[in-house]
Amino acid sequence: MGDKVIQLAITPNGGVEMLWDDALDVKQFGDVKVERASHVEFDNTKSKWYVQSAKTLKVLRDDFDSRDEALAWEKQYYSPTGEGWKELVG
Repeated sequence: MGDKVIQLAITPNGGVEMLWDDALDVKQFGDVKVERASHVEFDNTKSKWYVQSAKTLKVLRDDFDSRDEALAWEKQYYSPTGEGWKELVG
């Protein structure tokens, strides 16, 4: 796993909530429930990548030059300390 940092939140009932990352095999800890946080797509008209909330379908940002840049922003936005975390768990 190296120096990779994965942010997670422990719920009052002992559950773990996090943005999925293949660097951590969460299946080893028990039952897993996965829900999509967002869609990262390419806008052919603008020639830019965008991040759209899977829950509200609102486009959160639409100005990324690369998919990697959009994925990095999505990961920060939906992390437990990010501004989109409440949308996922609230």
